[in-house]
Amino acid sequence: MALRILVVVSICLLGAGLCNLLDHVEPDEDYVTSPVVDADDPAEATVTNAPETTTEDVRRPVVPTNVPTNNLKNFQATTTTPTTRIPVLDDEPILGNNAQSEKPKASDWIQGRHPNSKLNLIAWLVDGIPNCFVRNGSSVNCMDDYCVSSACERILEARKEKERIPAEVQSYDGFFNNIFKTDLGAVDTPLLRRVPPVYDDGVYLPVTKNRINPFKASDLMNRSLSNCNDTLNIPCGSRTGKTAFLVFFGQQVVEEILDAQRPGCPPEYFNLEIPEGHRFRNKDGLNKQHMPLLRSRYAQSSGQSPGNPRQQLNEITPWFDGGLIYGTAKGWADVLRTMNDGELHPEGKLASEQELGMGSGLFPRNNSIRLPLANPPPPARHCEWTKKHETANVNRFFVLGNPRGNENAFLLTFGIVLFRWHNHIAEYFSRTREHWSGERVFNEARKWVIATHQQIVYYDWLTEWLGEPLGKYQGYDAAIDPQVEQFFQTAAMRFGHTLVTPGGYLRDYNCRKCLPLPFKGLQHSPDTTYSGPSTKPSDESISKGAVRTCNIFWRPQEPLIMKTNSTLRPTNDCPTETFQGQEVAGVDRMLMGLASQRAEREDNMIVEDLRGNVFGPLEFSRRDLMAVNIQRGRDHGTPDYNTARESFGLPRICSVSDYLRHSGLEADYHNEGSRLREIRAVIRAMADVHNLTDLPVGHSDASCWNNIDVWTGGILETNRHRPGPLFRAIIKDQFVRIRSADRFWFENNRIGQWNPPRFTDDQIQRIQQLKIFDLIVSVTYMKEEDIQANPFRLPDADENKIPETCRQESSFVRTTCYTPEREQQGKTTEKRHVCFQFPQMHTAGHAVEDCSPPGTYDYFSGSELSYIVTFVVLGATIIGIGTLAPSIATLKRRSKQADAGKAQQKLRQSFRSVGIKGTVFTGREWQGKVDGYRSAVFVLNDEHSFDIRSHNGEVLRHVNLEGRSEIEIILVTDGCHLVVKNPQEFDCVIQFESTFIRDSFVSAFRSKYCKGIDLSENQQTLKQTLSSAVTKTDRLKRLETFFRLVFAHAFHIDEPKGSKKSEDPKVIREVFSTELTRAEFSDALGMRGGSKFVEKMFDLVDKDRSGTINFREFLDMLIIFAKGTAEDKAKLMFDMYDIERDGKLSINEFVEMIRSLIDAANADSAIENTDELIHQMVEQAGFTRDSQVTFADFQKLLGKHQDILGSANLSFSGANIPADAKLQAKGRGARHSFVDIARATAVSIYDSEDPETAVSALDKPEDEGKNMPGDFGMPLTVIKERHHKQPASVFIERFRLEIFWVTMYTLVVLAIFAERAYYYSVEREHGGLRHIAGYGVTVTRGAASAMMFCYATLLIPMCRNILSYLRETFLHRLIPFHFVITMHKYIAILGLVFTLIHIVGHAINFYHISTQTAVDLACLFRDFFRPTHVLPKFHYWCFQTVTGITGILLVIHGTFLYTFSTNYARTHAFRMFWIVHNTYPLWYILMLIHGSGRLVQDPIFQYFLVGPLLLFILDQLIAASRKRIEIPVIKADILPSNVTKLEFARPSGFDYKSGQWVRIACTALSSNEFHPFTLSSAPHEPNLSLHIRAVGPFTTFIRQIYERTPTCPPSLFLDGPYGEGHQDWWRYKVSVLIGGGIGVTPFASILKDVANNSNPRNCKKIYFLWVTRTQKQFEWLVDIIRDVEQHNLISVHIFVTQVYNKFDMRTTLLYICERHFQKISNRSLFTGLRSVTHFGRPDFALFLRGLRTIHPNVYKFGVFSCGPLEMTRRVDEACSSANNDVEASSVTFQHHVENF
Repeated sequence: MALRILVVVSICLLGAGLCNLLDHVEPDEDYVTSPVVDADDPAEATVTNAPETTTEDVRRPVVPTNVPTNNLKNFQATTTTPTTRIPVLDDEPILGNNAQSEKPKASDWIQGRHPNSKLNLIAWLVDGIPNCFVRNGSSVNCMDDYCVSSACERILEARKEKERIPAEVQSYDGFFNNIFKTDLGAVDTPLLRRVPPVYDDGVYLPVTKNRINPFKASDLMNRSLSNCNDTLNIPCGSRTGKTAFLVFFGQQVVEEILDAQRPGCPPEYFNLEIPEGHRFRNKDGLNKQHMPLLRSRYAQSSGQSPGNPRQQLNEITPWFDGGLIYGTAKGWADVLRTMNDGELHPEGKLASEQELGMGSGLFPRNNSIRLPLANPPPPARHCEWTKKHETANVNRFFVLGNPRGNENAFLLTFGIVLFRWHNHIAEYFSRTREHWSGERVFNEARKWVIATHQQIVYYDWLTEWLGEPLGKYQGYDAAIDPQVEQFFQTAAMRFGHTLVTPGGYLRDYNCRKCLPLPFKGLQHSPDTTYSGPSTKPSDESISKGAVRTCNIFWRPQEPLIMKTNSTLRPTNDCPTETFQGQEVAGVDRMLMGLASQRAEREDNMIVEDLRGNVFGPLEFSRRDLMAVNIQRGRDHGTPDYNTARESFGLPRICSVSDYLRHSGLEADYHNEGSRLREIRAVIRAMADVHNLTDLPVGHSDASCWNNIDVWTGGILETNRHRPGPLFRAIIKDQFVRIRSADRFWFENNRIGQWNPPRFTDDQIQRIQQLKIFDLIVSVTYMKEEDIQANPFRLPDADENKIPETCRQESSFVRTTCYTPEREQQGKTTEKRHVCFQFPQMHTAGHAVEDCSPPGTYDYFSGSELSYIVTFVVLGATIIGIGTLAPSIATLKRRSKQADAGKAQQKLRQSFRSVGIKGTVFTGREWQGKVDGYRSAVFVLNDEHSFDIRSHNGEVLRHVNLEGRSEIEIILVTDGCHLVVKNPQEFDCVIQFESTFIRDSFVSAFRSKYCKGIDLSENQQTLKQTLSSAVTKTDRLKRLETFFRLVFAHAFHIDEPKGSKKSEDPKVIREVFSTELTRAEFSDALGMRGGSKFVEKMFDLVDKDRSGTINFREFLDMLIIFAKGTAEDKAKLMFDMYDIERDGKLSINEFVEMIRSLIDAANADSAIENTDELIHQMVEQAGFTRDSQVTFADFQKLLGKHQDILGSANLSFSGANIPADAKLQAKGRGARHSFVDIARATAVSIYDSEDPETAVSALDKPEDEGKNMPGDFGMPLTVIKERHHKQPASVFIERFRLEIFWVTMYTLVVLAIFAERAYYYSVEREHGGLRHIAGYGVTVTRGAASAMMFCYATLLIPMCRNILSYLRETFLHRLIPFHFVITMHKYIAILGLVFTLIHIVGHAINFYHISTQTAVDLACLFRDFFRPTHVLPKFHYWCFQTVTGITGILLVIHGTFLYTFSTNYARTHAFRMFWIVHNTYPLWYILMLIHGSGRLVQDPIFQYFLVGPLLLFILDQLIAASRKRIEIPVIKADILPSNVTKLEFARPSGFDYKSGQWVRIACTALSSNEFHPFTLSSAPHEPNLSLHIRAVGPFTTFIRQIYERTPTCPPSLFLDGPYGEGHQDWWRYKVSVLIGGGIGVTPFASILKDVANNSNPRNCKKIYFLWVTRTQKQFEWLVDIIRDVEQHNLISVHIFVTQVYNKFDMRTTLLYICERHFQKISNRSLFTGLRSVTHFGRPDFALFLRGLRTIHPNVYKFGVFSCGPLEMTRRVDEACSSANNDVEASSVTFQHHVENF
C-alpha cells in the first residue's frame, strides 16, 4: 500500500514539474488538444497535456493510449481536437477587473427590435462588457447602425493575446467526453438498465406475461376525474400555471439527450391487439384488429443469451452538447454550415435562407440538399397522400441538427430559436474577433450555445418541470454513467404527455395589442394569407385559428411561414418576420402564443391529440400514444411498477391505500374529499384491471401491483403540482448523472481540468444569470413588453407580468393559478394568485378544429396495373423476340419467292431458248402434308405427257398420259389449285398464282390432250382436295405393299409373328392391278431416269410391251434373281445387251455395257480415255477389237468373280428382304450366306496395296474360321456374335474427362447456389428480408450468384488463343479442349436455367416487397437510398431503380442472345446471330450496373468476372494483334461443286498445326464479320489456303466476289489459328480420319502434313476414309491423296455413295470391271488413284471392329470425323458399338467430331 502511495505521489510531482516547465513555452494560437491518458489502466490513469507544435492549422487528433481499437475510427472521424500541447496559464480571468458580473437590465441591452440591436447581452455574457455596441458609433465595425464602441475595441485588443489559445472542442458524437472510457455517452450505445430486463424468454422476447391489453390501460387512465367548469374561474389546465411553452420546450430537452424511436432492423412487429368496440376496430374507423408497432433498434451484439439480453440503443448522445442544434456528427454539422456555393460560412454561422439570396437570415435553409431527416407521412392529409401514392417531400423541412426537429410546429420553433442563438453569438464573435477564422468562431459560438442551453434546461426549465430545484452542481465524476436509463426512456420522460395541449396559439406583439393570429389548419395552404387580427375574444374564428397539435404533425413550417397582408406591414415599432422575401407569421408569434397558453392539467389524462390521434405510419395514420407508451416499455423488457419503485428506494405498493399514501395523492387532496374519492376509484379500477387471478372485482390481491406497467403506475401518481414520487426520482437521477458525468459541463472549471479553462469563474457566474427570456428576446423581434419574464409560467400581475394593454384589449382572460409553498406534516400548502391566459382549448365556446380521421393504406395499391402490364408486356416481348428468327427466315423466304416470281418470266424465255418445247407454266406443286410445296415449272409437251421441272430445267417428274383413256381434273373453288388425277400414278396438285393462270393451264391442257382422252372436270374445296389427293407418299405406300407381296411370292417369306395375318382384300386387288411406270421402276432400282441400264432392263421385263410392268412381269424377273444361279443371272445381263438376240455381243456392245453399268451405278469414271482402257482390258482377256463375245466368253471374263455374282441381287426401294430369305435363295452348297459375304465385304480392312494380290485372294478356298474374301480381297477375320458392355459404363469410360469437368463445374455452381441460399436463410435471418419474401429470396439470391458465376466463366471457352496454346501442353491429358464449345453451350444453358429461376423468383419477391411499408423497405434495403416521400410501388422498383431497369434490359437482351443462339436462328438468320452475339459486352456492363443498385447486397459480380475477364482481354489482345492486319489474297480458284479455294499470304510468326482453323473477314463485305474455316494448307507450306463451299449467305458472297474479281481479289482479315480435336490426330498410334463432303478440308491439311513428314511423332498408322457422293465433287482432294499414297503410313479408302448397295448386281459387275481395270492400269477406273474405290456407304461399326484384329496391340484408337451430321452420328454410333464390345473391353475408340 505504501508503495502504491509513493508511486502516485511521484507521478503527481512529475506532472507538476512538467507544468512549471511548460509555463515558459510560447503557446500556439489555435486549437487545444484533448488530454492524453498516459496510464494503461483507466483506473490509475493520470491526465497530461499533449506536446506542443508550432503549426497553426494542425487538426489531427491525438488518440489516448487506452482507446479501444474499435473506437479508433470513430475518434479520428469525430473529434476536431488538434495535437497542440499548450502550457498551463495562470488562473487570471481573460477580462481582468473590467468585467461586470451583474446582468444588465433588459432595457439596457435591448436597443431595438432587430437581433443585431441586442448584441450587448452577448458582450456582457462573454466579455462582461454591457455596452460594447452603441448606436451610430464612430467605429468602422458597424452593422445596422450598431457599432463596436472604441472603449470595447481597446479592451478586446488588450485581451487578444490571452485569447490566442482556444479551449478544447467537444466532439459531436459523444466520444472522449470521458477520457477513461472513451465511448461512455457516445452515440449508438445501449441504454442504461438500473435493474435487469424481464423479457419473456430472458433474452429478447417482449414482456407479455401477466400484462393486460395496453388499450384497456389507456382507457382506464383516461378516466376523467372531474369536469372543467364552463366558467373560466376553475381552469382545466395546469393548476400551477405551467405554460405550453414549458411543455414543448421540454420536448426539445428530451430530443437533446434521447433518441430511441427508430425501429430495429430487420423490422420486428410487436402489434397491439385492438379490443372489441374500439374506434380503430369499427368499420367507420380503420377496421383493424391490430395496431402496428415496430420494436426499437437494439445492439446487434446483444440478445444472444440470458447473460447478454437485448439492449436498446440511444442513437444520440445523452450529453447536453447541442446535438439537436448541430447534429451528432461532424459531417452533419458541416452541412448545416454549408452555404449555397458549397463553402462553409466564413463567419462561423449556420447557413440560413439568407445565403440563398433572399430572406432575413432568421430561418435555416430548406432541405434542398436532402439531408436524411425523419419524414413520416403527415396524418392530417392522409387522403391526399394515399391518392398520390406518395408523401410530402423532405425538402419542405428546415435543416436542423435534430433529424426529428420538424415533427411539429412547436418543436420546430425552439429549433429555430437555438439556430438563431448560435448565429447571434457567432455574429458577436465575428464582429469583435475579426482575426479569428470561421472555424474558431463556430466552435466558440457552439461552446457558448451549449453552456447557456445547459443553464436554461437545468436551472430554469427543470425546476419548473419538477416543482423543485435539482440541487447544486457537485463537480465532475468520471465514474458516473450518463446514459439514459430505461425507466426514463419508457416511462418518466413521457410524463409531459399529460401536459400537452390540443394546440397552440399564434399571438402578436404588444404593439398590436397581443391579439391572436388565426391559422386555418387543415384548410391552410402555402398561398394562404393572414388577413389581420381579430378583436373579439369570443370570436369562434380565433379559437378555430389555433394550430391544432394532431393536425400539425410533420407539417410544422406552415403556421410559421404563413403569409401576412398589409395590415401587418412592419414598421419601426411593429416588425414582421420575413422568410424568402415574404412577410410571414414567424417564430415570434408562436413563442408569444405558447407563453400565453396554459398547459393541460397535471393528472393522468392525455388530450385526444395524443391519445388516438398521434401520428403513425401511412397504413395506420392515427395511434394511441398511451397504449404505445405501455407497449414500448414491454418491448424494452422493463420490469413492473413495484420493481421500479424499489430500485429507486421507494416502498413497494401492496394495496390502494399504500398507493394513495406513498404516491402523495392522499396528502395532496386531503382537503378535497370528493376528488380523493374519485382518485381512489380510479386506483381501485386500475388494480382490478391488472388482477389476473380469479378473485372477484374489488378484491384484488397484492400480486396485481406487480402486473402494472411502470408508465401506468407512474402517471397515476401525478399530483396536482408535479410528477409523482417515482417519476420525480427517475428524472432527477437522470439529470444529475448527466450533469455529473459531463466533462464539458459549463460549471466544471476545476483547477487543472482545463488548460486553458473553458470558462472563467466570472463567465460561469454570468451564464448562471441567463434566463430563457434573455435568449428568446435576443434572437427575435420581441421587446421586454412582448413576453413575460418567465415564459414557463403564465403571466400575472406581479413579477411575471405583461403590459396592461395586452391584458385589457386582447384575448387574455383572467384565471387563477396556485403555487405550492411548503409541506407541513406531509401536506402541501398552496398560494393562490391571479394569472392571465388565452382561452383554454376544448372549453365551452372555444373549440378547435377536429383532428382529421384516421386512415389506412394498402401499399400494393397502385401497383396492380403496373404489375400485370409489366409481366404481360415483358412476356409478349420475349415471345415477340422469340418469333423474330422464324419471322426473319420467312421474310427471306418471301424475298426469295418474290425474286423467283420476277424470274418466272425469264424462266419461260430461257426454257424456250434452250430448246425445251411445249407450253410453260409456273407455279408450285404440293407434295403432301410433310413435304409441302415446291416451286416448279410445268411444261405441257407436244406428246401425251407433261413434265414438272425445276427452275434449272431439271426434270422433277414426268407424267405420261399415253394410253390413258380418261383423266380427271379437279378445280379448287376456294383457291388457285388444280389436281390432275392419273390412275397409274400419284396425283399432280398444282397451285398457280391466280385463277387466270390456272384457267389458261386447263385450256392448254385440253387443247393438247383432248384427242383420245376423256377429260372430266369436277370442283371441290381446298380442304377436300388435299385430303383426297393421292400423294407420292400414298403411291409409295402402295408400291411398298406391291414389292412386299412380290418378294413374299419370290422368296417364300412368311409374315412375321405379331403382324397382321393378311392384307385387306381390297388392297390386294389394288396391288395386283398396280403397274410400274418407267420412272417408278427406275426409282425402285435406285437409278436415274433415262439410264440405258434401266431402259434395257425395263424393255426386257415388259414382255407385253404395254409401257408398264405389271405384278406378274415383275415377279418373273425377280424369281431369276431369287432362285437363279450365277449362270442365269449372267445370261440375263448378257441378253439385256444382246440387241440382235443372236447370242453374241460385239466389242462395242460390251464396252457400252460397261459404260451403262457405270451410269447405272450413278458413278463417273475419272479416266479420260476410258474406252481405250476398256479395250485393253478386253484384249488382255484374249479378245481382239473385231471379236465378238459369246455368252461362254462372257462367263470366262467373269471367271473367279462369278461366285460373287451368284450372291448378287437387285436391290429395290421399299423392299426389306430378311437375311434368312436371301440365305434360302442362295441354294445348296453355299459355304457362307449372302449376308455374311455382304457384311464382310462392306467393312474389309486391308493392308495389301497390290491389286494382283487382292485378286488372287479370291481364288483361295474359304474355310470356317479362316480369312474370307472381302469385296477387295483383303484378309478378314470371321466376326462372331458380340456381347456388349453396359452403355452407361462405356459412355463414362469414353467421356470420362468430359463427365468429370461437367460434374465438377455443376457441383461448383450448385455449391455457390447452396451457399448463398444458406446465407440468406440462416446467416442473414436477422436481415428480415426472408420473413417478407419467404424462401423465395434465398432461391433468387442463390440463383443470382450461380448465374453470375456461369456468365463470368462463359468467357473462358471464348479464349480461343489461350486454349489453343494450352492444348499443346500437358494439360491436354487433363482437360478435353475439344469439348470447349460444348462446354460453352452447357454453361450458357446452366446460366439460363438460373436466370429463369431468378426472374420468376423476383416476380414473386417484388409482389411481396410491394406490399410492405416504406419504413420496412428502408430497413430491408438499407444500402439502397430513395427519397423518403416516395412510396415504392412495383413500377418504382422496376423502372425507377438501377437494379430494376437494368433487370428489364437484361431480360430483353438475354432473350435476344438466347433466341439467336439456337440452331434454327443460326441456320436461317446467321447475320442476326452474329450481330446479337457481338453485343455481349453490353450484357456484362448491364450485369455490373444491375448489382450496383445494392438492393439486397453489395455488388459481387465483379469478383466472379475479374479472372475470366482478364483472360478474355488477354486473348482478345492476342487476336487483335492479328485481326487488324490486312492480308492479300494471292490466288482465288473457282472449283466445282460450289467450292472456292483461297490462297493468301502467311503472316510472319503465324504458327499452326494441321487440323486447326481460322476466322476470316473479307474486306469487300465487312471487316468486322468473321467466319470460321478450317485450314486446308499444311504447316510446312509458305502460304495459307482455304477451301470454302458455298452453302450459306456469307460463303455464297465469297464465291461471287472472287468469281467476279479473279485478277484483283479482295484482301482478308485473319484471326487465328484456333485448335480443335482434329489437331490431336498424332497423339494416337492408330488414327482413323473420316471425311464427308466438304468435311475433308481439315484432313487435307493433315494428309499434306503427313506427306511432308514421314514420321509424325506417335502415330504409326492412319486410315483415311473419304465418303463422297461422287469423286468429281472434290477433284482438288484427289491430287492431295495421290501425293500421300506413296506412304505406307496412310491407307486411303474412297466410298462413292451415288451407287446403290454393295451387293446389288450392278455394283457387283462394276466391281469386276474395277478389278480388271486396276490390274491393267494400276489405278481406279473411277478416281484414277491407286486407292481402291468402294461403292455405297461404309459400315463404320464393322470397319472399327476389324481394326482391332489388324492392330491387336493398340488399345486406344483415335477416330476423327468431319462432315454432315448424319454421317458423324453414324460414326459416333459405330464408336459406341465398338466400345460396348465385352470381348474387347480394353480397347477404346475415342471419337472427335466436327459438324458443319
